[in-house]
Formats: sequence, structure tokens, C-alpha cells
Amino acid sequence: MTYTITVLPASTQAGREAIRSLLSDPSKPTVRGFYRDPSKAPPEFASRENFRALKADVATGERLDFSGSDSVFYIPPPPQQGPEGGVAKFAIDAANRVKEALEKAGSVKRLLVLSAMGAEHEHGIGILKINHHSDKILQTAAPEVAVVRPGYFQENWAHAFETAEADPPVFYSVLTPLDYKIPMVSIQDVGRVSARKLLDLATPLPKPTFIFELYGPRHYSTNDVQAAVQTVLGGKKVGAVGIEREGLQAFWSEQVPAGLVEEMVEYNLSALPGGVSAGDFAGDEHTVWGEVELVDTLRRVHAA
Repeated sequence: MTYTITVLPASTQAGREAIRSLLSDPSKPTVRGFYRDPSKAPPEFASRENFRALKADVATGERLDFSGSDSVFYIPPPPQQGPEGGVAKFAIDAANRVKEALEKAGSVKRLLVLSAMGAEHEHGIGILKINHHSDKILQTAAPEVAVVRPGYFQENWAHAFETAEADPPVFYSVLTPLDYKIPMVSIQDVGRVSARKLLDLATPLPKPTFIFELYGPRHYSTNDVQAAVQTVLGGKKVGAVGIEREGLQAFWSEQVPAGLVEEMVEYNLSALPGGVSAGDFAGDEHTVWGEVELVDTLRRVHAA
């Protein structure tokens, strides 16, 4: 059976990789990608006969139509700046628009929601309030709902190569202490695992609302990132500079719009030792362990 699968927003990292995996599947599903601007769809997707780039915007609800879709992958988008009413209201409004569109379509058998480690907590998680509220609102929005909570994206360390070329060669990390390990997963594994969940509709989920974690092949620390960067650069020595807790405000002030700084600082602190999201990250019987090693991800992004 050939399924129709919708991904939104399709322009996100997870959306792109899921679409890439779906289009490579031998079952040749019809893949619909929702974009605010469909002309931004990558040529590698647009050239495929079983791909459709459609205009839709979860932030406004414009043209949010899932009619004919068998499964849907929703990646809750972050606001581009501090939204009016705060990030919680932004997420709640967007999730309710998606829920309404799912109910109106009536055809969707399974919804997959991209979440994050720590999103199960109600307070003290900063920007992850987006995921917390999305998960809560959408947990019964389709006959089956899967919520995937991946580790930190390995690709987010691409910035290390920018400053590794400076003098002295260093990179900066908000993951401290430098030997503190957390789950990190390649977006390629996220796309691959997500595609399987969207396609394998013949296999029921363990329960109607199924939450599972997605980790990389092992956990990594800033020291591991340093070793991987040095390997990719042919053994060049690169220093790792930890941004301590008292420096997070200044650091994030240079990285994100002013209205999101506090959200990022709180999120950052939540994942550090003693934070609400910190733990042993041992996983359970439902945890999926990815295949892509950190060094291979960094080698790929450096070559891109």
C-alpha cells in the first residue's frame, strides 16, 4: 500500500531529513511538504514525482489541510523572535491549529511529534515549553500519536569549525563541566527513525500515545566534541572553552533575539548537572539508539 505522508514545517532540519528518508524508501510514498514559501523546497525534493511542496503556515493556520494524509510529522517551530504573549502561547496556538486541522481531515491514522529531552517537565525548561505544550495538546489528536524525544543534535556543533580556524584555535561550549556527557544524535538518525514511524502503519504502536527517546550510539561530552573536531581537522589542536553558568546570559545575548535570551538560558541550565532535565540518560526498553557517530557527523558538516 502506498501512503501519503505530510511533513510540517518541511524546512526544519528534522523535516528535511525525514523527507529525504521517505523519498528514498522503496514503497515510494507520496510526500507532502508544507512550506511558508514552497519555492524554498530543495531541488532534490522538487524533482521527485512523488513529492509535493505546498504552501501552509502553522503560525497562522493558513492552508493547513491534512486531507488525504495517512500520517503526519509535526516539528513544533520556534519563534523567530520573542513572540507576543510568550513562547508558551505561541506553541499552544500553533498546536491547537494543527489539532483542529487533523480533526477536520479525518484521514490521519498516525501523528508523529518531534519533542525534546526534558519536555515532560512543566517548569524550568525555557524554550522547551514549546515542546511541552505541543506534546500535551496533541497527545490524542490522532488514533495513534508517537512523540519522539531526541538527544541534542550533533549537527549543532558545526559552529566549532568557525572558531577552530581562528588564532588561537578554540571553540565554545555551554555544556559544562567539559567531561559531562549527554545524549547527542545525528539529524540523519532522526530523519531515518521518523520516516520508519511514519511509514510502518501496519505495526501498531505499543499504546495509542507512545513517547520514546532517540539517542546517538553513545553519549558525548564537550571533551568528546573536541576530540572529534581535532580528528576531522587532521589532528590540529583545538581548545575547548566552557561557558560557565554565570556567563550564559552574555553568551546567549549574542546568539538569539533579546526576547528569547532568558528562554535559552533557562533551557541551558535545565540540562546541566542539577537541572530539572539532567539524569543518567540510561534509556529504557523503548529507547532507540542511533547509528551515526559524532565524528562522522562533524566530518560531513565540515565538508558541506
